[in-house]
Amino acid sequence: MKIYIHHEPNSSVSELTRRLSARGVNVTAGRQGPEEPVDWWIEWGAGRESQSAAAQRLFNARAVASPATDFDTVETVLQKNHLQALLGEDPSRWPLSVWPKEYLIYLWDCRVVAVQRKVLITQQLRDLLPNKSVAPAFHWVEQLTPWEEERMVSAAIRALHCLGIDFGRVHLGVNRSRGPIILGIDPAPVVRKRLAQAYAEAIATSIREWQEKASVTIGSDPEFMLSLVPGRRMVPASRFFPRTGTVGCDNRRAFGASDDLPLAEVRPAPAENAVEALQQLRNVLNEANRLCPYANIAWVTGSEPYPGYPTGGHIHFGGLQPNSRLIRALDQYLALPLLYLENPETAARRRQFYGALGDFRVKPHGFEYRTPGSWLASPETAWIALHLAAVVAQHYRRLERWDFLLPEAQEAFYSGKRKALMPLLRQTLLDLVALDDSETMRRLAQRIWTMAEEEGYVQEDIDIRRAWKLPVGIHRYRYVPRPRYSISWLGGSANRI
Repeated sequence: MKIYIHHEPNSSVSELTRRLSARGVNVTAGRQGPEEPVDWWIEWGAGRESQSAAAQRLFNARAVASPATDFDTVETVLQKNHLQALLGEDPSRWPLSVWPKEYLIYLWDCRVVAVQRKVLITQQLRDLLPNKSVAPAFHWVEQLTPWEEERMVSAAIRALHCLGIDFGRVHLGVNRSRGPIILGIDPAPVVRKRLAQAYAEAIATSIREWQEKASVTIGSDPEFMLSLVPGRRMVPASRFFPRTGTVGCDNRRAFGASDDLPLAEVRPAPAENAVEALQQLRNVLNEANRLCPYANIAWVTGSEPYPGYPTGGHIHFGGLQPNSRLIRALDQYLALPLLYLENPETAARRRQFYGALGDFRVKPHGFEYRTPGSWLASPETAWIALHLAAVVAQHYRRLERWDFLLPEAQEAFYSGKRKALMPLLRQTLLDLVALDDSETMRRLAQRIWTMAEEEGYVQEDIDIRRAWKLPVGIHRYRYVPRPRYSISWLGGSANRI
């Protein structure tokens, strides 16, 4: 595999190139372009006019806006993707001008390369130091805490993703009350010594994973809720299902001082293809029906069956490590078509807090893609979701489209403006049919397009057991509300009263 790094005149890429060559990578670098076709083209801060269209992958070739100059557009895009940002030179735009902690997170292709951290020295600690003029500085971090992994690293990866950037440095500050704040993004960081070595290792690993023919498995953990009929009162799932196991509950608690867990979750075993995955899902739903067979309790799903309780349709990929090409392909060829199965009103509400573009979480088996809402309404919607996921996982190297480079496309996605995205959906479905010209894919694409044209969507108030042909029992559940507790802070401990 041939790699070309296109860089600007004063770049520090030479040391990175030497370290890559030492690892056996066929890499060249320059400012004019390669003399022969290459497989990967890495844009390290240079202009865009001499890009190679023949390369299999282009890194940092396109971006929504320039993080170094177009602060307003970048901030708007980040905020739309549930990320807080303060870019530029005006600290008065934010009420806190000193950050207790700051991080420099270096990323390559959805993986962490290195992290630096700076901790504010308090006045009390400064008084104990012999050198009173000492100033806090960034230090390399060998091991991140679970909170830093979940909040800081996740925010940095999603910031680059929603801007269309494949690698770079993200500067974050921690606000005492509002969490991570993005203070700066550099798509062409200076790489010398330790950082050059770290980037060389990350790029070499990325090349190896790209060339491997992995055996991919598909899993899922879609959510649903329970509704008492008539009256449609919410019944906590934890009254019937355990917390763990193939049928369980999500960890989110009901509003108020309650131990109830309102969201049910089914976790079928991973499968090698969509047909097997659908059968595994059907088996788990039968097990759930055995635990909750009551005639007066409906199973409801969608984006938000009850206000404030969004439900997700997370899909798991085994044997694959996330990379920017794969995550963008899932946005384009999975999340976008599934948008047309969702109730646009509740989907827009869910995406105010959940379901951002490119939302994934690394797992021991691979990773979990978290953008879609629950697609559990019927075997048809489940088949569409699982089949699209399997196709993308197998063929993402050939799927280059990511229309969400357009800020207006991101705005339409989060706002549920389906008509505005119809031209993008049409081209997406044409790409899928061109990739897989089978009768199955043609019928699937036609079904999605028909729902889009008819402005149809999955109803969130129907009992999904009917669609899945699950036997409904004759017994009725006697619902008894559980008491809500107040909390008394007496004697240094919290007591229920």
